Amino acid sequence: MNLLKNHRPGLPVILFLLAALGTFAVYTFINRPSAQHEHEEKEAGGIAESMEEWFEQRAYPALTIDMERYANAYEQMRTQMATQKTSSNHQWEALGPKNFGGRTLFLAFNPQNASTLFAGAAGGGLWRSYSTGVGANAWQHVPVGFPVVGVAAIALAPNDTNVIYIGTGEVYNYQNVGTGFSVRLTRGTYGIGILKSTDYGATWVKSLDWAYDDMRGVQDIVVNPLHPNTVWAATSEGTYVSYDAGATWILKHNVLMATDIEMHPTDTSLIFIASGNLGSAGNGIYRTQNGGNTFTQLTSGLPASYSGKTMLSFSPSTPTTIYASIGDSLNGKGLYRSNNSGNTWALVNSLDYPLYQGWYSHDVAVSPVDPNFLMCVGVDSYRSTNSGTNLNQRSYWYKWDLNATTVGGSEGPNDYMHGDIHHILFKPGGDSIIYFATDGGVFRTLNRALTFEGCNGSYQTQQFYANFSNSATDSLFAIGGMQDNATAIYEGNAGWRRVIGGDGMSTAIDQTNDNKVYASYQYLNVYRSDDKAQSFNYLSNLPTGNAANTNFNGIYEVCEFSPNYVYAARDLVYQSVDYGASWITMAPLDGNPINTIAIDPNDCERIYVGTTPRINPPAKIFKSTNGGNSWTNVTGILPDRFPMDIAIHPVNNDILYAVYSGFGTPHIYKSTNGAATWTALTGLPDVPTNTVVIDPLYPDYVYVGNDFGVYYSPDGGNSWNTFNDGLTDATLVMHMSISHANRKLRIATHGKGIWERPLIDPTITSTQTTALATGYLHLSPNPVVSQLSLRYRAAATGPVTLRVMDMSGKLVMESKETGVIGVSKEILLNTSSLRAGTYYVVMQSEDSQLVRKMVKVQ
Repeated sequence: MNLLKNHRPGLPVILFLLAALGTFAVYTFINRPSAQHEHEEKEAGGIAESMEEWFEQRAYPALTIDMERYANAYEQMRTQMATQKTSSNHQWEALGPKNFGGRTLFLAFNPQNASTLFAGAAGGGLWRSYSTGVGANAWQHVPVGFPVVGVAAIALAPNDTNVIYIGTGEVYNYQNVGTGFSVRLTRGTYGIGILKSTDYGATWVKSLDWAYDDMRGVQDIVVNPLHPNTVWAATSEGTYVSYDAGATWILKHNVLMATDIEMHPTDTSLIFIASGNLGSAGNGIYRTQNGGNTFTQLTSGLPASYSGKTMLSFSPSTPTTIYASIGDSLNGKGLYRSNNSGNTWALVNSLDYPLYQGWYSHDVAVSPVDPNFLMCVGVDSYRSTNSGTNLNQRSYWYKWDLNATTVGGSEGPNDYMHGDIHHILFKPGGDSIIYFATDGGVFRTLNRALTFEGCNGSYQTQQFYANFSNSATDSLFAIGGMQDNATAIYEGNAGWRRVIGGDGMSTAIDQTNDNKVYASYQYLNVYRSDDKAQSFNYLSNLPTGNAANTNFNGIYEVCEFSPNYVYAARDLVYQSVDYGASWITMAPLDGNPINTIAIDPNDCERIYVGTTPRINPPAKIFKSTNGGNSWTNVTGILPDRFPMDIAIHPVNNDILYAVYSGFGTPHIYKSTNGAATWTALTGLPDVPTNTVVIDPLYPDYVYVGNDFGVYYSPDGGNSWNTFNDGLTDATLVMHMSISHANRKLRIATHGKGIWERPLIDPTITSTQTTALATGYLHLSPNPVVSQLSLRYRAAATGPVTLRVMDMSGKLVMESKETGVIGVSKEILLNTSSLRAGTYYVVMQSEDSQLVRKMVKVQ
């Protein structure tokens, strides 16, 4: 059983104001055995830290994200994709997970065909299911042709469902109270306004165009059912209305942070708006009785103040009744009801169902046919059959099944639904079937919330973090951590297994031994497995810290050359030479949390670290040649932005690359003299760049991942090409890694799960790819000690050369054979004289080349 320590780090001093507003609670977990099960208990919510770190690294040193640069860069990428052609016929393919979903904000049925359901993902854009989420292939992504990452609102015109509006972006905190300026922290994704389609999602145009404005969010969209050209939108900037089907928009109500709009089902001039969150000015419930000409704040019976958000729901069968779910930042205010169209209100139930996330995820919805039946949700779901007087808990987030589950099948017992529920949606025609948008995807009940089931077949919307890790020898074994969805293990199929719980963070796999696997949750709580991720043990000797000196995604790295070396970092670097069993605190740096660590692939004592400019700016990069006993500041001309990743050349360790987040400066720098000096490389779009990888077999080929996708350089960074074939819209790449066993590049995305694509092989032309498919190369055992069985099948009859090369490209073994098409052959190689390390085995024939990675152990 995986036991997580109950650890709650302290709060960053510089973020004290936001912490005081309650935006920095932490997910922590503890296992409690019972007679029937052991489970993890969520003590507090850590989504704010995730959003804060996401926003901070992109905005710094500014307080806002430069959306004009973001929009311009996307147009540059689209132009490049139209004119450039990569030297490969392959495209990116989705690897999964496909058996559970990621953070989801909104759901909408087709009002004329309730078998079609739309979902807005926080990081994965717009999705559609023609089977209401049922089945292994229930969901398909809907490309929009714009840099849309998060979709928080969806509305279809009831008279013509070819017309669809989506609201983009995710925002919870607009203003820091009392400062008089916008800081816009605690966000989830970029927002570019409202998009509209008139052909059921085939093509899209900008409607409310915020692509070049400061980062904003759209929380709700309502189409007037009687006058469908009238469309209302609740946004971070206030409430807008369009009278011409989205062609133009008017700001009708200027109270910031509008979170919900409810329109009377028959008298559409009667509209309620909920405004405010995290202490923004004017928070409250507002009503217009004349279609928006005037608004009145409703106060009778409502709390005088609250710091969270409000969600509203009419009782459709008794529309004079309206409910309000009102939340505080740290503890909920409760469920309120008005029986006279909002004139007066009363507290119906003070149950704190939002818990610590009244600013983030809660909702209320009333049955369309039974005014006494309603649902309230927050961290979990609650059911009432007496108009909210009694709320009975119906689902329990901690009962999730972390083992590999069937794609499209159950994700836990029938009282499980993923926690942090954003939206409730009754299926038209009754009140038995209800859908829920959660941080773990889409769920539903078929029996008025007596039981629940997941609806996430192929809904690949997980928000992965760095680092995603691959086995050196087994292409069917990999591991990565996700926002609020634990740590996922790929074992060769679409149904991934999960371990540990919480927000899964950085991972690592020993490149000489698949049994040794590392995983973690937030603030550098690290675990190690010695049985190929079947069980994990907490590395309790790793020095502790708090949020002031540790990044949310606490970083650690395992040395490839000698994997007993492990480095981890808070504001200090810790070194272990016994696989994490014990640790030494290395020499101090600049007092900032460390954001990235790079270890020389051939020298475990030669390391680089990049620091987060949170306590003692500017950002810096330091180098050590003695494992951290001493450091040299090698920042030089590097920008004051967040350093996200560093890659060291596999042959010449004087060559290295560093990539940067933020806007307005170059995003990749190269050194050819061991970081003594740096050169800015040009040709990449001006968007945050998160990860860099060098192909060890062809080290002139360099790949980077940014907030739009992947780029590659065939000449050491002198020129750049898009590498996004098969990816749609903006794919936010958090991390890249190479699966050496099958020579594929894998990307861990923040919203679209894991994808893979063959690395570019400059020795193979596009006409040779068919020949590759018929060739075969298998190594056994791998890792190898003294004798390697090399089984191969050539793609054509003729000469075949089998080579073994070290990581520098040096030839260490060679055997010339004759291949016969369709015939498998075997040779034995004596590897006892090879030193321990990583090698490539290459099968070269006239028409094809196959490469496999081999690990030699003593």
